[in-house]
Amino acid sequence: MFTILDFYGKQSNYSCGYCKQPTSCQSHGMWAHTMTCQDYQDLIDRGWRRSGCYCYKPEMNTTCCPSYTIKCDAMNFRLNKSHKKIIKRVNKFLKDGIKGKDEDTAEGSDGGSHGTADDGGCGGDLEMGDVARNPRKELDLNKVRVLKAKEDEGSEPPQDVVDGLCLAKDPTVGSSSNLSTRSSTGGGSGQPPKKAKLLRIERKREKLIQKGLNAEEIEQKMKEAKGKNVEKSLEDFLDEEPKDGEQAAHRLKLVTVCTKASEFKRTLEASFAVYKKYQAQVHNDPPKMIDEYLDFLVKSPLQFTTGSNSPNCGFGSFHQQYWLDDRLIAVAVIDVLPSCVSSVYFFYDPEYRFLSLGTYASLRELAFTRKLHQHTPSIANYYMGFYIHSCPKMRYKSNLYPSYLLCPEVYSWHPLDARVRQKLDQSKYSRLNEDPKAVDANAIQPEDIEEVLILHGSSYRRYSLYMKMVGLKHPDENTRTYAKLVGKVCSARMLLYEG
Repeated sequence: MFTILDFYGKQSNYSCGYCKQPTSCQSHGMWAHTMTCQDYQDLIDRGWRRSGCYCYKPEMNTTCCPSYTIKCDAMNFRLNKSHKKIIKRVNKFLKDGIKGKDEDTAEGSDGGSHGTADDGGCGGDLEMGDVARNPRKELDLNKVRVLKAKEDEGSEPPQDVVDGLCLAKDPTVGSSSNLSTRSSTGGGSGQPPKKAKLLRIERKREKLIQKGLNAEEIEQKMKEAKGKNVEKSLEDFLDEEPKDGEQAAHRLKLVTVCTKASEFKRTLEASFAVYKKYQAQVHNDPPKMIDEYLDFLVKSPLQFTTGSNSPNCGFGSFHQQYWLDDRLIAVAVIDVLPSCVSSVYFFYDPEYRFLSLGTYASLRELAFTRKLHQHTPSIANYYMGFYIHSCPKMRYKSNLYPSYLLCPEVYSWHPLDARVRQKLDQSKYSRLNEDPKAVDANAIQPEDIEEVLILHGSSYRRYSLYMKMVGLKHPDENTRTYAKLVGKVCSARMLLYEG
């Protein structure tokens, strides 16, 4: 498997979606014809970000609103009062249909991206520019000799995997037994709802029974658990939603669909309808054409892969669909990568703004990350796109604790704490690594330029051989810039398309 890129170079003086200046944005861009998930993981760890198949990296020291890659340590995530309040509000709405107070319904910063690009109305496709929608070179991958080998990414993504992972079933066609913890049907047994505490106790007891413990051992374990003042986890709060057999006003079903699955198109019309409604009512954008929606949020260069080192759903791009009864009310676009779940975009039906779905979805994605970690320990972080300190409405991304920002010079991670905030208050662009001797361990050296992989015609070769072939005496500036921005490892592994 190879990554094939068309490098555009610097994109200068275009409009900013954050500060609204017309000619203040500076970035570098490239078009990904196809990309391995490992390469994209390495690229986002160098400050890159994708929007559809277009990848861009802000020029941090010159652009108007420096965008720092931000991630949350999912395994050590801690809920705050606001998070708990939002989960309880959703659960209460599901149980009895009560909307609750409107104090947090504005969702100005909470809604569109919930931690995703820069992407949700404040950036995303705005960052791409016109060049992103029109790759300057057409590449027929079928004619590239190196891609003709049999590769496991060609396998069909699974259509239904337990626990809602990669489920491509059409929720509108009826319920599925594979939807492990969620049902789209209302009603229940007619019994009054049980208290959350009693439900937790029952679930604890059931787990102990499944482990094969006898009655005496179970009672001992239950007493020990009761004696400990254990803080409830994210999963404990989410698990308080109504279960099958319990009386409830609504059922919420979360279905994760691979965008490369053949059955993905079954729900395409429904998701596009929600997207149009969201863009029009939340961001006051004119109606979108479906081609633009496909280019921005459906098409992905990431190669779907499965294997012993991947989670059950595989690595690749997915849509997480939120079905309220039989109605699609929200969609989260995510990438599952070797070390993280990366949030791409989030949109919802404005009719359900009162549920603070942006924040709720980010908590769900954190829980999803933690679940994947159980099978694939390397997946331990939740990437939220870019943190723009100079844009106050984007600072909400720091509400997930603990979060870390990527140093734009050394590419090391630093806690988003008071020290870092103070540095960014003083200067919107800052080298976060305070060690003056620290350097980029993946920096390109002059001799490394010769190792850059070049795709020319239908074959590839090292840049040193390519220069001899085309008569170049010295590396060209475009290749130097590309290698510097993607780093030594990726430049020697990915294919730079030269026609």
